[in-house]
Amino acid sequence: MNAISTTIGDDTSAKSHELPRTRLSLYYLVGYTLPVGVALMFVPQTTMNLLLTNHAYDDLGLRMFGVLLFSLGIIASGMIINKASSVYLVTLFVRGFIIAALFVLYSLYGDPALLAVNLVVTVGGALTFLSWRKDKAEKRG
Repeated sequence: MNAISTTIGDDTSAKSHELPRTRLSLYYLVGYTLPVGVALMFVPQTTMNLLLTNHAYDDLGLRMFGVLLFSLGIIASGMIINKASSVYLVTLFVRGFIIAALFVLYSLYGDPALLAVNLVVTVGGALTFLSWRKDKAEKRG
């Protein structure tokens, strides 16, 4: 029984984790997906105004996007809680796709809200990428 208690221990700190910086960088992702998801679900037009939109968006679509964004935040939270370091790299590819798609949408519609969202996603992606590279470099020696 003593071996089990020392094995389980207090393994929640980032220092004891395989990729500690990368794991911590995902808090940024959770930090915007959960609150913005809730905001879009409950006050969609106000949220879009805060993002500097110049288009009129349908409430239903914005609320559905809020549900999706909140769900992604829950998934990211689960990755942090479960220390799922094997999928951290996938978050970089997903964010790369999102960044590219938002640039295409901006070129088609010219809505500044798309650039605002893209900036937030780009900062988080860069933070995770730099953290991942540093963690991998330290792991190699």
